Amino acid sequence: MTAVPQEVGEAPKVSARLYLQEAEMSAQSGRVPSLDGLRAISVFIVLCSHFISSKLFPGSLGVYIFFVISGFLITRLLIQEDKKYGKISLLKFYGRRAMRLYPVVFVYTFFVVAAYLFLGMDINWPEPLSVIFYFANYFYAPMPRQGGVGTMPFEPLWSLAVEEHFYFLLPAAMLFLRRRPRELLASMIVICVLCLVYRIVMAMLHPELLDTRFFYFRTEARIDSLAYGVALAAMCEMPEWRGRLLKIASPITLVIAGLVVLGTLVWRDPFFRETIRYSIQGCAIAAAVVSILFRPGWVQYILNTSPFMFVGYISYSLYVWSICTHDVVRYVARLSGWVEVLALFLVAFAMACASYFLLEKPLQSLRQRMGSVALGRQ
Repeated sequence: MTAVPQEVGEAPKVSARLYLQEAEMSAQSGRVPSLDGLRAISVFIVLCSHFISSKLFPGSLGVYIFFVISGFLITRLLIQEDKKYGKISLLKFYGRRAMRLYPVVFVYTFFVVAAYLFLGMDINWPEPLSVIFYFANYFYAPMPRQGGVGTMPFEPLWSLAVEEHFYFLLPAAMLFLRRRPRELLASMIVICVLCLVYRIVMAMLHPELLDTRFFYFRTEARIDSLAYGVALAAMCEMPEWRGRLLKIASPITLVIAGLVVLGTLVWRDPFFRETIRYSIQGCAIAAAVVSILFRPGWVQYILNTSPFMFVGYISYSLYVWSICTHDVVRYVARLSGWVEVLALFLVAFAMACASYFLLEKPLQSLRQRMGSVALGRQ
């Protein structure tokens, strides 16, 4: 079956094709089924963590799913660009990334700083600067795991810093590994192993760091989260690995992956939590993504329905603007219980839709002229 291309921002429709067939597993233009739905699931987990309970809804899991998806899509995009044009343009890549991320972050940061100035509140200037210049993960890393982090609503943007640090390096590496998926896969495996070793060694030498966000936030401890997605994209370029991925993809694999992730969340030992857990979760999430991308089923059907696809479209704006939603709602009214939760979700979606339709979508045509293809929201 052939997928009908759909522009971001059009009214989403339920796709007749819910997964990638073997012939489509290697990088090519066209939207990847179910990935927008996966983004919707990811951001929903994050919102529930922020608005309801971080103990019941692990926001870190939602972020991790984002990381794996992002690594997969960015790599697929670069491989597709090489296939189409015979080269990879670093200038266009970084231009697309800037147009994709910076407008929303700039507007959000300006909004927060302006609100603080209007209300006469103290501004801790390193916080907004850490967001604009992508060092938020290092700024917040020394702070304790429990309790308030920072004084302004910027801390969750640490994940953007980790992503961009990784993407400063990946395209350059791709120039040397063009059309060599085996070497690309091997290099990602090395990164995953080195990150695990680094976390274990640092935890053993400096156990006091287990009570901080050092391992959770710092780039050198977390870039393996994106490497799992890159490895998956590399596997899709090799016929022998495509066959193996199809054998792995199944509802049983999805269930097992879910149980493995649940087990890592239940086991609260600090050493395990900050070292081995990230590696186990990365493998489990990658296996779950394989099952969702390459096998049809009711999960894929749900992920490709209009509501899930639309939330996937606005997921970036939703992630960013949800950070200040508590402050906005509490400034307008004093609510409590489920009334407050409902208000938080409504306000978050309203701000995200405004950001998407007034800011993200108008810039989409410019990104497409810079070589962006409809592989997903990248």
